[in-house]
Order: sequence, then C-alpha cells, then structure tokens
Amino acid sequence: MMLRNNILLIAFSALLILSGCIEVTFPEAMPLNRCDKNHFPKSWQGDWTFSEQSDDLDENLSIHPQYVSFGTDQVVLGEENVLRKFAGYYILSSKTENSQRWNILFAKRDKDVIHVYRFDGNDDEKVKIWEALLKDDTLNKFEVIRKSGGGSDRIREYKLNPENNRDFRELIKSGGLTHMGDYLRNE
Repeated sequence: MMLRNNILLIAFSALLILSGCIEVTFPEAMPLNRCDKNHFPKSWQGDWTFSEQSDDLDENLSIHPQYVSFGTDQVVLGEENVLRKFAGYYILSSKTENSQRWNILFAKRDKDVIHVYRFDGNDDEKVKIWEALLKDDTLNKFEVIRKSGGGSDRIREYKLNPENNRDFRELIKSGGLTHMGDYLRNE
C-alpha cells in the first residue's frame, strides 16, 4: 500500500518537473484544524470520466470508500493523503515527496459532475492574488522558492502559509483557484 503511494508521488513529481509546473505547497493538510474524513461520501463513489482532454487530469477516475484510482495509480486516505471538507469543497491534501509540505486538490460535486480545482503556480494572475492576501513583512505567509541552474533563476515552488482558516477561505473565495476540469459520472 505504501509502495503505491510512493509510486504515485514519484509520478506526480516527475510530471511537475517534466511539464515545468511550479509547485504550490502548504505547511499542513488543509483546512487547518479540521476533522479528517475517513471515507469518500457514498454519493461520490463510482466511476467517472473526464469531460474533455486534459494534460493535468487522468481520463478515468474511480472513487471507492477509502481510495481513489486514476488508471493503475491509487490515492489511499490515511496519514499521507487527508480528506477534509471546507467552504463547499472536499479537499484532498497529499504530503509531498521530499518535505513535510502538502499539495492540495479541491473537488465540488454538482449532481453527476465533479469539478476539480487547484492552486496553479503557472498562473501569474493567481499568484498576484495569493501574494496580495498573504504578503506580510513580519510573517512568512507567502514564500517564493527559486532554483538556479544553467545561468537561469526560475521559480520552483510557492509556499503558501495561511495563518488561519480565514486566510485560507480568502485564497479560495478571492479567485485564487484554477479550474482543472470536470468528471462526468459513468452510467
């Protein structure tokens, strides 16, 4: 089981590196201090298909009580993958491979459609929103991690460190999320 989680994290990291994506991470599973869900809601369980072609999402998604399958990869709820509910979204937080930080995905269901969102580090307009909401000279609520190499200095990661759930809610409600796509329930 742990091997599958590691394989998924390695595959996700490789995708980020190869696609030139800028990672967006959080200091802990989000939202802060909320109860972990130990299963996906029954109304979400089943097989789903992506409504359009996407480079970011797998074509098929299968939601089971305690795990999600993307083709041959699985994300199992537990210490490394935490499911919480907040502001109308189910939020899946996954621990990053090489640190104690977390990547998060948002999902909202509307009948037979699951809408998937994330914080997109490649979207400069979204980054401006995060910076405006979190930039504070006294606290480290917004950090830019750069990677130097080959004569260039590029952004590798944005570390978002909301102080509380009010900050986190503002990131969501102020237009800080990017819609990745929709899954339709298979009949």
